[in-house]
Amino acid sequence: MLPLSSSNAAVFSSWTWGAVIALVALVVSTWLVINHRHRDQTVRWHQPDYDTASNALLLLNRLSLATAVEGVTAELRELVDVISRLRIAEQRSPDLPFGMIVAELEGYRANVLPQNHADKLAADESLLTDHLALARVQGIRLEAARIAIVHVQRTIEMRTRK
Repeated sequence: MLPLSSSNAAVFSSWTWGAVIALVALVVSTWLVINHRHRDQTVRWHQPDYDTASNALLLLNRLSLATAVEGVTAELRELVDVISRLRIAEQRSPDLPFGMIVAELEGYRANVLPQNHADKLAADESLLTDHLALARVQGIRLEAARIAIVHVQRTIEMRTRK
């Protein structure tokens, strides 16, 4: 074996450090590419769920402007579609609490005032407390659904953060 001269040792030493630095750069760049691809896949996966939650929030904002009356409030037909989309989102991402949103919206739909509530109220004023209770429950259900939607959106945002 030939002894290494000082100039050969210096070249070999700098060559070794250059290879180590190149290897570290390769590992870091590979990790960055894999990490960004994984995040992009997560964003693409959760985007329909986030959009569904946003659409539900817009509908809830419209519903909160007035007491819902069966057959009169036009947004109630849209609510059925939103609930269906939320159930699909729940199946896509069972770890997100879409079921809580669906439960609150189903509770809201169960507390809708009957179409002829004004006539019944005019005939019997004792029904006023019942009608006010239904209106209060509607507001409580809408606010609970709104809170659940914000929670889902924040969870998705945390998962897809850069």
